[in-house]
Amino acid sequence: MEWKQFFSTAAVAAVIVILQWPRMKDSSKRDKGTFIVLILLGLALSLFNLEYLKGPADLEQAIFRPISRLVGR
Repeated sequence: MEWKQFFSTAAVAAVIVILQWPRMKDSSKRDKGTFIVLILLGLALSLFNLEYLKGPADLEQAIFRPISRLVGR
C-alpha cells in the first residue's frame, strides 16, 4: 500500500462528502449515518491490496479438498 494512493482516496472521499452533504440536509439520521459508514468502509478497503487477497474459490477449495480425500473420490 502506498500512502499516496490512500491520501488520494481520502481526498476523493472528502470531496464526495462535501458535495453530497448539502443534498442530505433533509435526510434522516439513519441515512446520514449509512452514508458516512459506506464512505468509511470504502476508505478502509482502500488500505488493503485487494488484488492479492484470496477469494471465495480459494475458500471453497480449502473446505472441500480435505472432505474429498475422506470420501475417496
